Amino acid sequence: MRPARYPCSAAEILRSVPQRDRTLLLKLGLNLDNPAHAEFFVEGVRAADDAIADQVRWERERLG
Repeated sequence: MRPARYPCSAAEILRSVPQRDRTLLLKLGLNLDNPAHAEFFVEGVRAADDAIADQVRWERERLG
């Protein structure tokens, strides 16, 4: 898999999380104000973006 290019910085990703979602994540033990937790969250968002992009590429190649 080739390295992804990230159009959004980590700060932009974190700023895009609505307060209600931050509250839910906090209840689940993920505090986005904690740098280690924030890094973990951003890595997860980027991994999900990569997986979606790979799926889209695969579908395009398969369908011609």
